[in-house]
Amino acid sequence: MGDIMVKQGFINLSKDEQERVLEAALDEFSQKDFESASINKIIQKAGISKGSMYHYFQNKEDLYMHILDNIMEEKKKFLGAALQKLDRPVQELNFFKILTMQLEVSIQFAKENYRYYLINNHLQNMPESQLKTRIWERFHIAFDQYIATIVDNAIAAGEIRDDLGREFVIRILGFVLLNFTDISPNYREMLRKGDDVILQEMHHLVDFLKFGLCGSATKGEDK
Repeated sequence: MGDIMVKQGFINLSKDEQERVLEAALDEFSQKDFESASINKIIQKAGISKGSMYHYFQNKEDLYMHILDNIMEEKKKFLGAALQKLDRPVQELNFFKILTMQLEVSIQFAKENYRYYLINNHLQNMPESQLKTRIWERFHIAFDQYIATIVDNAIAAGEIRDDLGREFVIRILGFVLLNFTDISPNYREMLRKGDDVILQEMHHLVDFLKFGLCGSATKGEDK
């Protein structure tokens, strides 16, 4: 996995100058998928020359990867701030409360950072390619480790079934967290409205994972 080529020319810019370039890139990558996004439009909006851009980044791919890096860092900070507001340590929460909190934070993050959500949506729909593989390798190791940890803790605490198999549960949970927006076909429109509808959708999803189609009232009855 190669490193992102953030060149010294970009590092040497003032914070305001860096911000102008990144804001232009955020606008373009949120409006279009990676292939359709125009580096020339980013250059024009940032008010820089083409030569300057390539003095900052090796190519469009490295600029895109740098944007994704920034989004992940912002989401980590957002999650950290949410954890600070809890009335007890996250280690004391059960599996389904942790899952609910994770989804609630993701929803709020998307609402407050709508361009980030659009970029993530383009990323999820990106065709298989060397770039997508590079992104997956860069960002999903930590994600997979996080999912495995909370699943292992939940199985050890007897909070979820152990007969389904650890790897199956990890795959399902990872899929849900990565694809929650696809489960709700009008998710984009819901983000622009009040929280009630989308939070209700999220709680329905958690209840489904907890009780399945059978439901808590019928759990344990003969099939």
